Amino acid sequence: MSTYKGKALQPHRRARRPTSLLRRIVRILGLVAAIVVLAHLPWHDLRVRLAVVTDVRVEGARYLDAARIASIAGLKEGEDLLAVDLARARQALLLDSRVAHAEVSRRLPRGIRVRVTERMPVLLVQHGVPWEIDAEGVLLAPLQGGVVADVPLLVGPRFDGIPAGAQVRGMDVDRGLIWVRALSRRELQLAGRVSEIDVSNDRVTSLTLLTGTRVLAPSWPPSTRRLSALRVVLADLDRRHMTAEEVDVRFEHQVIVRPPEHPGDPRNG
Repeated sequence: MSTYKGKALQPHRRARRPTSLLRRIVRILGLVAAIVVLAHLPWHDLRVRLAVVTDVRVEGARYLDAARIASIAGLKEGEDLLAVDLARARQALLLDSRVAHAEVSRRLPRGIRVRVTERMPVLLVQHGVPWEIDAEGVLLAPLQGGVVADVPLLVGPRFDGIPAGAQVRGMDVDRGLIWVRALSRRELQLAGRVSEIDVSNDRVTSLTLLTGTRVLAPSWPPSTRRLSALRVVLADLDRRHMTAEEVDVRFEHQVIVRPPEHPGDPRNG
């Protein structure tokens, strides 16, 4: 048995080349020079020129225009892109009564994206002058004085002095909102024909149509079948180029139509 332990059996190790002192000095001097150059660069001027907002893009607006949304959020072109407080801009939007949801983010290379979901008005209510409420009963101030959405007016309750953004609820408001949902059903599509929903009477809901015809209905919306009968009667009147003073759908299986009264009509009085 061999007991040779010479260097030939040991793993070969590559000899390290000694690091050149000159090379290390050159590296250090280069690093120092780079630091000096970076320290003297006009960083503020470069940031003002390059890191600025050049575009504010608004998505999801319907009643509010893009310029107004950007103004509410406090966003404008020329601002320092890195200094824009996105959370604060979003919170400012959510404080507006007409904004239900909002997202604010940076958009490369130098833009801001704003996505909003607006509250859609479904009813007008009395607030000294007509104001709007959405499907959740949130009170919406008019976009402009005297300018409101083309939706039915809820007659009965008043909300004078209540601030925009407050949620107004109650039996009368609930009745009005449920009537809007019922009239807006796809198979009916009657909401666009109604100008007023009067809930001032606990037992009867009175609908005033755009033609002036008054519809007497139960307090709460009846079945779709009964409302479909109303739709058929109104369509028949339209086809005949006739109008009715009153249509009564308070009773099951019948629709009572009262024609307009004319001077000299023996039924008058």
